[in-house]
Amino acid sequence: MREVCGVVALLTDFGTVDPYVAAMKGVILSTCPKVNIVDITHEVPSFDVEYGALLLLFAYRYFPPGTVFVGVVDPGVGGSRRPIAVVSRNYYFVGPDNGLLTPAAGDDGVEYAVVLDREEFYRKPTSASFHGRDIFAPIAARIACGEPVESLGSRVNPSTLVALGTSFGHRILGGCVELAVIHVDKFGNIILSDRFKNVREALNLDLRSKVEVQTRGRSATATVERVFSLAPPGALVLYENSFGYAELAVNRGSAERFLQVSKGDRILLCT
Repeated sequence: MREVCGVVALLTDFGTVDPYVAAMKGVILSTCPKVNIVDITHEVPSFDVEYGALLLLFAYRYFPPGTVFVGVVDPGVGGSRRPIAVVSRNYYFVGPDNGLLTPAAGDDGVEYAVVLDREEFYRKPTSASFHGRDIFAPIAARIACGEPVESLGSRVNPSTLVALGTSFGHRILGGCVELAVIHVDKFGNIILSDRFKNVREALNLDLRSKVEVQTRGRSATATVERVFSLAPPGALVLYENSFGYAELAVNRGSAERFLQVSKGDRILLCT
């Protein structure tokens, strides 16, 4: 495990209108004044743990090793879900044990996990409804200032951490690959549930290959390109996005509207 680097990165569903994010930052800076705080996003849709996990998965690897990530999309706050810290090969992850942290931590390689059950490290008084401020923020700050994670709670087997129900990857159906729509970005580009290299190998695709795309709404033909801008305007393209995942895009248009799909839908790619 690498040394901490003094960076705390925040991801929440709090938005920026209310004082919640500012309160977390105030606690972090009060606990570890030398830390650098970076906002990943605070615009995760309310209670959407799966979406928050996806954004954290896509973003984490671009931070310096030793970054402490705090994820708070926590509809179960105050209930039976556990507050945890997860140590991976290069990073630290702090937040609720509800699946939010596990895709990113697992992608980097989990080394160990701790349930944050040592209440002497909580901010007092501790709110039952704002663990982001009173548990996760001060714990993350302590880690960023060099406190050993194992001193902040009790070790647990990483296999006991909650995993998301949504599965990444693909399924082979005859001569087709079935994938899920895991995200649609603001341009209408459709991010699919597996890395492009896996889809390419499963379908034996090359640049300029033609792929039949089947959805509940329609069928269309996509061309495999290095990037969507190489296709004519209005053309459907399958390519490797900037995070390494398979993505469908329409040059100067919206693949979401073109294919009539939304997050969670299934898509068949056939050759």
